[in-house]
Amino acid sequence: MSSANTLVITRIFPAPPDKVFAAWTREEIIKTWFCPGDGMTIPTAEVDARVGGNYRIVMQDKDGDTYSPSGTYERIVENKQLVFSWKWADSELVTRVTIDLKPVEKNQTELTLTHEGFPETTVRDKHNEGWDGCLSRLATSLQA
Repeated sequence: MSSANTLVITRIFPAPPDKVFAAWTREEIIKTWFCPGDGMTIPTAEVDARVGGNYRIVMQDKDGDTYSPSGTYERIVENKQLVFSWKWADSELVTRVTIDLKPVEKNQTELTLTHEGFPETTVRDKHNEGWDGCLSRLATSLQA
């Protein structure tokens, strides 16, 4: 369902919506999963989860290189939706991420991630790889 400018990923997670929501809004939980690879760490996660509040995450690979997205929360509906801007520290490009959460069964949540505003498919596809890794780590984190 992705277009050249938009990426849409839907996954089912083994946790209720409030637990999945907390994984996106609580610094200590973000540090357990918000990077695309097992060889990476999250030394910094700063979150002011309110409309107009900012976030900044620093991912570090095994060579010490860092990758840091940041942005501003535009919409928050507790346990249902997060909308925030997304900007890499080394880029001028600002995109938008929407996280929609929906309970599907007891203790399961359908998460739909929509990331929009990409200038071309190669940028979208690179983000798809990153989100795929992050969401796999989120599933593992939620089972712990």
